[in-house]
Amino acid sequence: MSELERQLAEEKRRLEKTTAPKELEERLRTALEKIPKRQRKRIPKWVSVVAALLILFVVGYQYDAFAYYGKKLLGFEEIMPATLAQLNESDKGQSIDRKIMLTDGTELRLEGLMTDENQLVLYYTLSNPEGLGEDISLMKLTGLFTNSSSRFGTSSMNEEGTELKGMQTFEPVSPFAKKLTLEFHDSNIQDWFEITFPYDPKAAMQTELKKAIKKNVQVDQGSIRFDSITATPSQTTIKGKLKVDNFDRIPLGFDGVKLLVNGVPMDQISGSVSSAFNGDIFTIDFDALPEGLNSLALAVDRFVGYKHVDETIILTSREEMSADLEGEEVNIRKVEVTSEGLEIIVATDGNILLDNVAVQIDDHKVPLQTTLRQNYVTDEKGKEYKERILLFDTNQLPDAFLVEGLHYEKEYNKIIKIPL
Repeated sequence: MSELERQLAEEKRRLEKTTAPKELEERLRTALEKIPKRQRKRIPKWVSVVAALLILFVVGYQYDAFAYYGKKLLGFEEIMPATLAQLNESDKGQSIDRKIMLTDGTELRLEGLMTDENQLVLYYTLSNPEGLGEDISLMKLTGLFTNSSSRFGTSSMNEEGTELKGMQTFEPVSPFAKKLTLEFHDSNIQDWFEITFPYDPKAAMQTELKKAIKKNVQVDQGSIRFDSITATPSQTTIKGKLKVDNFDRIPLGFDGVKLLVNGVPMDQISGSVSSAFNGDIFTIDFDALPEGLNSLALAVDRFVGYKHVDETIILTSREEMSADLEGEEVNIRKVEVTSEGLEIIVATDGNILLDNVAVQIDDHKVPLQTTLRQNYVTDEKGKEYKERILLFDTNQLPDAFLVEGLHYEKEYNKIIKIPL
């Protein structure tokens, strides 16, 4: 017996003891039944040897992938959004079953994941019979051509405080990665850890729709460019570029941008903006598209705007007074000189920011030095205001309060149709 024949005989005995997954056996049987019968031809012996070695390689390489492909994740029903819960019921998750013990005796077990072109969703369990402290911070996933930062997550603790079920989303990972490393931070002991686990990119859910948009919407201080839409089973993502000078002056973000599916707004999940050389890059995430898609559009209902008002509010009283700045209410609650300087308490609607503020004393202006603090207050009628304490570098009481402009929430009501 030659050395090659001896190796093949040993591999034959090993494979006879190996039980393939049930679903693999069924898939292979179905595939063989579909092969048409043909007249058998004599195959050279060297071809048989090469084929046998190739089969041994493929089976040995693919078996681990089948071991964790297409599994339902259990115990995470409370924290799964409806869309992910439906995918889980359809066995779209990949089981991981990797664990690591932290310094304080807490065990972190990676249970499974769901992945597609838009995101990777990781499910994990923290357990400690002595009780859990603060949750850990899952920071990023690394691997071949992969450096995916975390986006957002949620978790649920049991009543005893000994087990936590968590879900964390990440930027999509590379289809070339065969294993991923999770880097995470334990805030209890200020220490860093990492754990590596297998990843099967072939088990990723397939993209359902991907189209270029390439449309601009002009706003008061710049423009929004919507570049593309990518719809996967887990969510729908809009990407684009942002060149708006006052985008972050009020806390509106992309809340006023809607994805209309068959004329109905979809639920917005999240949004993010990152700096780039020629303008900021943004993503807006919506829920997955439903079946029966007939029309698709983007609606910029509300976005940050700007009014040039150039108003002078005469301070006839040191107590509360109100002023109307082109339809926007400004309440001056208090004017007083303190040990730090002149303080003026101003209240406006939450999505209004006064621009280029100053006070006038005799014939000269004193610009705003800083905002000491701000908080939300509710008046006796139940209306909520954002209250700010403005500090000016003077110890004199002013004659007037000057406002050059307003950053505010503006209605644009612009529609971009997306051809299907």
